[in-house]
Amino acid sequence: YGDAEVAAEAEELAAQANKLQYNTAGTAALRAKDYPAAIEAFKKVLELEPDNGNAAVQLGQAYYRSSQFDAAIEALTVAQANGQEDNAAKLLSQVYLKKAQAASKAKDYNGAIELCLKSNEYVESGNAYRVAAGAAQKLGNNADTIKYYEKYLELSPKAKDFGGVAYTIAVLYQQEGNNAKAKEFYEKIVNDPQYGAAAKEFISKN
Repeated sequence: YGDAEVAAEAEELAAQANKLQYNTAGTAALRAKDYPAAIEAFKKVLELEPDNGNAAVQLGQAYYRSSQFDAAIEALTVAQANGQEDNAAKLLSQVYLKKAQAASKAKDYNGAIELCLKSNEYVESGNAYRVAAGAAQKLGNNADTIKYYEKYLELSPKAKDFGGVAYTIAVLYQQEGNNAKAKEFYEKIVNDPQYGAAAKEFISKN
């Protein structure tokens, strides 16, 4: 019995040493942007300790950095369930935004909007609303384009493209026959070097 107990302790110590070794190697590989090596190392950690939330987050990050988004989601879901809710949520938001951008590029505009909204379930971001607005505009859905662009400006009031987005919103409201809302957004860009003249012209007539 004593020998069995000693053997079990030795096995546990060996497992702990291996886990530390793989974790250290994975962290170093992630820092060096060697994502395949990081993935293999953190997978080894999780084989030894399936509920290691920290390793799961780092595995998810390595998958994300190497554009393996579905694998990243799987790893980050494990992380969420093992004490890494906040860190996993931040990365999941980024993963779904990347998937949304890819969907939009592939002209899957409905899919892009769905993925943007999924991204915002984890962490709300102006960028996700901007991608969703662009997709809605491609679909000719003025109401959703306005809604998402307004959220984008609300979350990103200092965005470099503020003038262009506010102008787009104003024009869409104008097309919808809502001159009061159009005027509200034209007033935001009266001093814009590119859109100010058009804004002032509309305001002077309304």
